Amino acid sequence: MIELFLDNVEGWRYVLNSIPDLITILDPNFKVIWVNNAMAQALNTDPELCVGLTCYEVVHGGNSPLINCPHEQMMRDGIEHTEEVKEDNLGGYFLVSASPIKDDSGNLLGSVHIARNITIRKQMEDQIKKSLEEREILIKETHHRVKNNLMVISSLLSLQARYIKDKEAQGIFKESQNRARSMALIHEKLYQTTDLKKIDFGDYIQKLSLELLRTYSDKSKDIKMDFEVENHLLDINTSIPLGLIVNELITNSLKHAFVKNKKGQIKIKFTKENEKYVFEVSDNGIGLPNNFDIEKTSTLGLSLVFNLVNQIDGKLDYEGNNGTRFTIKFKEEKFN
Repeated sequence: MIELFLDNVEGWRYVLNSIPDLITILDPNFKVIWVNNAMAQALNTDPELCVGLTCYEVVHGGNSPLINCPHEQMMRDGIEHTEEVKEDNLGGYFLVSASPIKDDSGNLLGSVHIARNITIRKQMEDQIKKSLEEREILIKETHHRVKNNLMVISSLLSLQARYIKDKEAQGIFKESQNRARSMALIHEKLYQTTDLKKIDFGDYIQKLSLELLRTYSDKSKDIKMDFEVENHLLDINTSIPLGLIVNELITNSLKHAFVKNKKGQIKIKFTKENEKYVFEVSDNGIGLPNNFDIEKTSTLGLSLVFNLVNQIDGKLDYEGNNGTRFTIKFKEEKFN
């Protein structure tokens, strides 16, 4: 039946023989009706010798179709199917498609089976994949080493602080130690994730906040932390300055908000409103001085907050009545 159908199409052999893809026409029983010259050359045989044999005998040297045979799938539902296969007998990787041939009544007569050699493309893909894997390992190792180096710095500051008698100087060393640890935590999370440029900042905030609370162990029993944080992925270029902001604002509340072992509460919020992120730290402590101006403050921590907010192109608002509240709104820039 299919032979009669094909004989009515003049000149199709010349057209198909001019195509470099490997073309085979099959009947419903997998038997070869015709192959083009490219297919015969790939099999190192004459086109006529393929006719009458099944495709799996001619191409695969087996006695049954492959599991992912496009022709078999096409015969089940009558629509085109495409698969990527490795065929050693043809010399590499091929993108194979089977398109249905139907008569005027819609009866399925067989398929046009086209195999395009994609071996070079696959080799390039494998090479790119290997390069990306090597790059990922290198970046992960870099994050791991940076994290270790920052933790070493933190430990050295801690050791050095033991030899300092002045309480104010000890506090300066502790704050510097916490800054190093806040950055180390970002690199640790980047090392642990599959995305080497973004971290879950909501999770980061909670972990860093609780570590800071443990650092001020003399207040850890009297201060409660409440979290309202959403899990959003932030780029490392935003995460590092924002991580330092988190460190400074929470440290500021822990150090100054609650006097004489007063019990208190620190609320930490991180959400996204429309296109902007909102980060907020508030406490029910003693509040801010009446004449407080963050642009003119003499404290290193809050000066650092002011500069870092500008670095991420954010907006900073604060209020100091009935406790303290710092609110930062920013829109993350797109980084390459």
